[in-house]
Amino acid sequence: MKNWLIAIMLSSLPVVAMAGDNSVGGFYLGGGVANVKVDVQYENTSDMIAEEIVGGYKLNPFVGVEARLGVGMKDNADLFYGSAYYRTESSNETAKTYLLLGYTFGVLASDDAIDESVNLSGISYGAGVGFVLTPRLNLNFEYRAILVGSGDFDMGSRDIELSGVSLNVDYRF
Repeated sequence: MKNWLIAIMLSSLPVVAMAGDNSVGGFYLGGGVANVKVDVQYENTSDMIAEEIVGGYKLNPFVGVEARLGVGMKDNADLFYGSAYYRTESSNETAKTYLLLGYTFGVLASDDAIDESVNLSGISYGAGVGFVLTPRLNLNFEYRAILVGSGDFDMGSRDIELSGVSLNVDYRF
């Protein structure tokens, strides 16, 4: 299923990019919150709320880059991650759609007595829709597979997926 989703998203990149673009290019900066689902192979899943800082540069509809830093905390676990994305975007005066494809590095730390932390890395992708609040301010809703990869658990490797929905605001300079 994941491979089909990636293939569909990659094949739609040129279509999204050609759809026309009326938005302000250049640098942007923002922040938001995400509901992150942590799914570890052979273990239970859990949800946590993460806060994110978003920054990027949009050269044109075909070329854009974005970086994110996120921190999530829940009971006895902390999540820290950073992502770098290639971003395409299509927009008009009212709304925009965009696709993200990139890579994420992270650490999942446990506050238990054993004090275990896990290094994470893997492919990251997503899709979103944004609404223009002012000519430079946007409100964005998105779904992302924040991390599809593996983590090192006591010298063994397990599949981990971080996914979630997020709400953020960005300001275009």
